[in-house]
Parts: sequence; structure tokens; C-alpha cells
Amino acid sequence: MLKKLKMMRVGLGLALGMGLGLVVVTGSCAAELPYLTTQQLDIIPFMPAPVANASAEDNEQQAQVIAVQRAASEQRIALANQDSEETVFAMFSSVMGSNFTAANLPQSTKIFDRIGETEDAVVDPVKKYFGRIRPYMNNPEIKPLVKPSTSGSYPSGHTSRSTMMAIILSKMVPEKREAIFTRAHDYAQSRIIGGMHYPQDLEAGMRAGSAMAATLLASPTFMADFEVSRAEIRKALGL
Repeated sequence: MLKKLKMMRVGLGLALGMGLGLVVVTGSCAAELPYLTTQQLDIIPFMPAPVANASAEDNEQQAQVIAVQRAASEQRIALANQDSEETVFAMFSSVMGSNFTAANLPQSTKIFDRIGETEDAVVDPVKKYFGRIRPYMNNPEIKPLVKPSTSGSYPSGHTSRSTMMAIILSKMVPEKREAIFTRAHDYAQSRIIGGMHYPQDLEAGMRAGSAMAATLLASPTFMADFEVSRAEIRKALGL
């Protein structure tokens, strides 16, 4: 488990070491715009290129996906389908408790929706730039066991988002940090099980998510919304 947590945190260390400066993060929690766009945070220079299609490394990545799919139980595949949803509640309600719901947390819902929009705004251009072919589109032995996506595979958007949200949520509720990061790891693994991503995509997603989280947490404007959400969540959880 410690190895899993270290994997989730390594990207944050990389992000902090990138020399990312303070950026202007505009708006309040009532807005629906992303906190960041690619103009404010371009992560392409910090992303290693994915393996070349049809290379030996690509074949190895495909083989790893096939092995994971074959080992997955029906129950685990069912969870992978549930994990196609990208809200903070779909990701973390299982570890945060029954009060961690949109109905109980209206302000946090708005804030984490904006965090999700941030992932789309920052990561989607990276997917287009690298143009990595998704596993199930690359090899007929790999099956689309979840709702298929056709955008670029690298980096994993689900992993980018869950990593960013895990880092932010764990700072709001440090009492649940280990469970949050363990769940984020399992959520990311669902994308391999579903045939949507390679292991390398998940590694890149952790890097991207950590860079976004580090940038947001360095912004006084974002931190104002962070404190609103933190107070609401901790009250709902009885902390």
C-alpha cells in the first residue's frame, strides 16, 4: 500500500520541482469556468513522450493491459464501469462516508465541478498533441469493457482528475489521506481494466494531476474556495 501511495505522490514532487510559479486563478466558487486553462498552465513541456505506436515498448504496454483484463473479476469490471463517472463523489464517496454527497455539499459540488473543468481545459490539448491510440483501438485482443472513449489515450484524463482531486481532498481531510490515495489508485486502475488506457497513461495522468493540484494550491484565489469547501466537507463529516 505504501508503494501505491508513493506512486500517487511522486507526481506532486515532480510538479513542485518544475518551478511552477504562481498563476492567476480567477473567479469565485459561483462561477463555472475552469480555474486554469492551457494558457495558464501548459504541461506539455513537462510530459515525457509516450512510447511509439507499433514499437516493442508499445507491444509491452498492450500485453500489460491484456494481462490486467484477463485477471479482472466480474465484480472488478463492474466497478470499472462505475468508475467511468468523473465526479468527486463517484471517486471518493466509498471512503468519505455516506454524508459525502452532492445534496449535502452544494458549495463543494460547485468547486469540484470547476476542478473537473480545469482537468478538461488543461489535459485535453495534451491528448491532442500526443495523439496516442487507445488500447482497445490498437489491439483487437483488448476489449472495451467500459463506455468507450475515442480521444487521445495519453495522459489519462480520469487519472489526471482523480489525482488532482485526491491531493486537494486529502488536504481538506488529512484524517482520510491514506484511504483517499488508495481509492485514487484503484480508480485509475479501472481505466486499464476497461481497455481505455495503458499503464504509461496512468503515470502521465498522475504527473498532470499533481501539476494542476500544485498550481491551484499555490493560488490565494483558489485557496479562498478551498477553505469554503474544506469547512463544508468537514462539517458534513462531523470533523
